[in-house]
Amino acid sequence: MRTKIAFLFLFFGGFLSCQKSDTGTEVADHFFLQSEGAVMPVFVNGNVKSNVFVIYLHGGPGGTSLEAYQHPESPFTKLQNDFAVVYWDQRCAGASQGECTNLTLNQYTADLEKLMVLLKHKYGNQISFFMVGHSWGGSLGVNYLTRPQNQQNVKGWIEVGGGHNVPRIVSLERDMVLSVGNRQIQMGNNATDWQDIINQAQNLNLTIIDDLYKMNALAVQAEGLMRNKDSVIAKISNNWISDFFSGPTEEFRAKKNLELSVEGMKEELAVLNLSDKLQNITVPTLMIWGKYDFRVPPEFANEELQKYGSVKKELVLFDRSAHFVQWNEPLRFYEVVKTFIEANK
Repeated sequence: MRTKIAFLFLFFGGFLSCQKSDTGTEVADHFFLQSEGAVMPVFVNGNVKSNVFVIYLHGGPGGTSLEAYQHPESPFTKLQNDFAVVYWDQRCAGASQGECTNLTLNQYTADLEKLMVLLKHKYGNQISFFMVGHSWGGSLGVNYLTRPQNQQNVKGWIEVGGGHNVPRIVSLERDMVLSVGNRQIQMGNNATDWQDIINQAQNLNLTIIDDLYKMNALAVQAEGLMRNKDSVIAKISNNWISDFFSGPTEEFRAKKNLELSVEGMKEELAVLNLSDKLQNITVPTLMIWGKYDFRVPPEFANEELQKYGSVKKELVLFDRSAHFVQWNEPLRFYEVVKTFIEANK
C-alpha cells in the first residue's frame, strides 16, 4: 500500500484549494479532487469569465496533463486567453497521490464525473465543458459520454489519437509498420532498422497480451524513424531542470505512477473495445490525428468517424505529426481546437 500525504480536505467530492490568483478574467487555481483513495491535483488556468472550461484528458493511463504545462508554445497555454483550461492528473498518474489499486476504466470514469461536479460547485452551474481526450484519454472520454445523462454536460468532444479499440488498433499498427516500412526501405531510408521492425512485427501473435504490447513498442520505434527523417516535427517540451524544481510534477513520483498504472490496466486495455458505443455519442465531435501516428494509425480514425452518432463531426489530419499532435504542431492544433469551440460553445 502506498503512503498518502496528509491534507485537510473540504469533502465536497473532495478538494483542497491550495493556490488562487485572480486578475479580472484570468485565474490560476490549484486544488485537489479526492475519490476512492486517490488524491488528484487539478489546475484551472485561464479565462473563467468565458464560462467555457476545456478539460484535458491526458494519455497513458499513467501520463500527465502537465506535460509542456509551462511552455509558451503549448496550444493549451494559448487557449487560456479565451477559455479556462482544466489540467487534471488522473488517479495513479503524474502528480497524483494515494492508492493505485482498483484501476479500471469505470473507476477513471467515475472520477471524471466527480471532477465535473467539483468544477460546477466551484465555478457555478452556468459553466459549460469541452473535453480534449488524447490517446487513453480518448477511451476515457468516450466511456464518459456514453453513460446516461453525461452528454448534457458537454458542448463538444475532441478526440486526439484516441485509443478506444485496442485489438483493432494493434492490427492496424502492424499493417502501417509493414506498408510504410517497406516503402521507406525502397527509398533507402534506414533500411536496416525498418527491416528489423518489420521482421519482429511479422512474428508476433497479436492474440497474446505480451505480443500486443510488443507491437505497440514497435510502433513507437517506427515513429522515431520518421522523426529522424524530418517527416515528423519534434515535440515541444519543457526544460527538465525547470520542471523538476519549479514545475507541478515530481519526476520520480510520475515515473512510479506510470509503471503501476500500466501494469494495473494491462489486461483490461488488451481487450478494450468501445467502437460500438460511438453511435450513442451525438455531441459535436472533432477528431484530430497525426499522419504518422503508428500507435493509433489514421486508418483507425477514418473507420471510427463513420461510427459516431454526431451530426456535426469532422476528422482533421496533421501532415507533420505522429501520436502527439498537440506537441508536434501546437500552433495549428490551437487554431483548429479554438475554431471548433467557438463554433459550438
